[in-house]
Amino acid sequence: MTPRAAAAQQSRILVVDDELGPRESLRMLLKPVYEVRTAQSGRAALDEIPGFRPDLMILDIKMAEMDGLEVLSRVKQMDPAIEVVMITAYASLETVKLALTRGAFEYLIKPFSRQELEDVVRRALLRRQADLSREGQAAKLVDEMRALAAKTRDLEETARREAAEQSLRVTQLSVLREISRGLVTRLEPAELTAAITEQLQAALGYDAVAVVLDARLPSRATERDVTTLAIRDANGVLGYLVVDNRVSHRVIDPRELELLEMLAEYLAIALRNSRLYGEIAETKRSLEQIIAGAGEAIIALDAHDRVLSWNPAAERIFGLPGADAVGMRIDGLLPRGDYDDAKSRLAAGTATHAFETRPATPQSHARSLAVTVSALHGRHGGLDGLIAIVRDTTREREVEKQLQQTEKLRALGTLAGGIAHDFNNLLQAILGYSQLMKGSLANTELLERSLGIVETAAIDGAETVRRIQQFARLRPDEPFVRLELSQIVQDALAITKPRWEERASRDNRALDLRLDLKPVPPIYGRPAALTELLTNLILNALDAMPEGGRVAIATSPGDGRTVVLTVSDSGVGMSEDVQRRIFEPFFSTKGEAGSGLGLAMAYSIVRRHGGDIGVDSAPGRGATFRITLPVVDHAPAARSTSAAPGEPRVARVLVVDDDPQVLAILGEMLRGVGHGVTTAISGVTALATYAPGRYDVVISNVGMAEMNGWELARRLRLVDRAVPIMFLTGWGLREDDRARLDALNVRACLFKPIGPTELDAAIQAALR
Repeated sequence: MTPRAAAAQQSRILVVDDELGPRESLRMLLKPVYEVRTAQSGRAALDEIPGFRPDLMILDIKMAEMDGLEVLSRVKQMDPAIEVVMITAYASLETVKLALTRGAFEYLIKPFSRQELEDVVRRALLRRQADLSREGQAAKLVDEMRALAAKTRDLEETARREAAEQSLRVTQLSVLREISRGLVTRLEPAELTAAITEQLQAALGYDAVAVVLDARLPSRATERDVTTLAIRDANGVLGYLVVDNRVSHRVIDPRELELLEMLAEYLAIALRNSRLYGEIAETKRSLEQIIAGAGEAIIALDAHDRVLSWNPAAERIFGLPGADAVGMRIDGLLPRGDYDDAKSRLAAGTATHAFETRPATPQSHARSLAVTVSALHGRHGGLDGLIAIVRDTTREREVEKQLQQTEKLRALGTLAGGIAHDFNNLLQAILGYSQLMKGSLANTELLERSLGIVETAAIDGAETVRRIQQFARLRPDEPFVRLELSQIVQDALAITKPRWEERASRDNRALDLRLDLKPVPPIYGRPAALTELLTNLILNALDAMPEGGRVAIATSPGDGRTVVLTVSDSGVGMSEDVQRRIFEPFFSTKGEAGSGLGLAMAYSIVRRHGGDIGVDSAPGRGATFRITLPVVDHAPAARSTSAAPGEPRVARVLVVDDDPQVLAILGEMLRGVGHGVTTAISGVTALATYAPGRYDVVISNVGMAEMNGWELARRLRLVDRAVPIMFLTGWGLREDDRARLDALNVRACLFKPIGPTELDAAIQAALR
């Protein structure tokens, strides 16, 4: 067994930390070599000391109930010989100075390496062993120093009676004592050594004095009339105190030599303090450089929410120089509500809290901020202040919006080929049967059958446009309605069918679709959103099967309060790491071909419907997405109406559209249901014919040349605030157009194509 191993077996270490993770980590690192115990609080550690009698304590500074500095003071009162190493994640110069002045051997800043831990433990235990071996010597030395002090007093008394030479000797000894007392106040090594050499030469009359800060013995140390004393601490030799009297050949008597030895011990303490001061100053400089060079704003706040420190990134983000920001209240920088909520969470015990907000300073160019606040607790656990790390996320949010738009465009691009395919088929049916009817006007049976087919083709085309507009959010958000899950499946299959068929024909790969739509209770939801969700899952399944395969879609009852929708594929599958991140925004396994938003959007849709979504997969075994949605538990309250429908009314209608064919058919439809109709080919023409009281209803197209529907409505409102105005559009309606509709008191926005029944119903509603 090596001496080190034997010593280590006799060494006892007590680890004190109120957090289980760091406490157990230190125990596991140290237990192979030392006898280790742990304590989860300062009070538990103090109770452990009498029975365990540790050689070394590793003590966290920041702890609830009793912090590390208070525990350190009590430990030193109980047994000053116990070595203590402090650990902290929030090192400050003041805290380190307090720890060292109270007797701590060393400190470690989290995170630290295993090598750093082993090194400081080894050094602390070496000093502990050295101290124990010198306990007897120290007691003897104290007695000798007391005796020496008594002798000094005797010498001082004798000096008044003896010759001048003896009086000078007493004076020299007194000066030397004063030199020793002043050593510990000097921290700079150059200043320290200069003061020692100057005072020793002047006070004691030595020829030359030098402090050599080198562990190697000076070359002149063995020469006659040269006295060399080692300056050492528990880690070894720090240097040498060299007194050179080769010129005068002055002999240093034993009592003076004893004082010089004491002085060497003081020098060791002073040099160690000096080196520790240098390390602390260097650490402080490094931390200041890190904070100054950080890309995020790092702001320290006091207990009264005022700024204590302000780095260059904070100046850039908030547009305020540090001189103006320090002392400023936080509500001048961040919205008070967001900050108060974060502070209350920290006061309740949360270590950190993150939130997003906007800057409150008008000078800031940032439009979005990500803020993380951490608590600074006092000795008694109270909230003494906060550290806020603020990041400008304006650019990230802009990129996120761009990527979301890119995802929409990619999805629409995927559907474009299929849309063209569907519309060409519809147009073929309409054109073919129209030409057949023109050539067979006398064949009423053919005419009737052809008109039915043309009407069906037109309705199918309108339904395709409706799906595209809902997908692109060009129709108002649908309210939650009662719907059948099987219909959502059919709608999603209709949207993805062209992509499905194109893949099968282009790659000559077999693609098999299997449906198992069991009867399930109805649910409440937005049809467009749920269709978009299922469309994304089907398209992802196709992308996961480059060699072809099988997609299975099934519905089934859940636990009585839910229904279950599953989408499975036989594709390449996913690893566990991918499954953990599959719903994260911007995470994609498709490289540049994917934006990483499809499944994130699917997750968001499911959560907005009060449901849940999960995935089960493995590499090479395909993937199964399982969606649970709540069932209808009660019927929605019926909307109240202001009046009963009553008898249909005949209206005088002004119809405005710049497409002659559309204008003509709208006029014919309205006349066919009994209304009086005036048509206008443009907004200018409509204004020229308009007069208050002349028309009961105005129906205008939105997208027109020269004067669009918005401008026409604005000008009509200048002369008539009461006439009902309705829009008819083929473009769709964006979410931000709602406020404009309300401002102009537009009663409704209808979407082309529209039939006479729906058009008349809208007019009757406007008249009521």
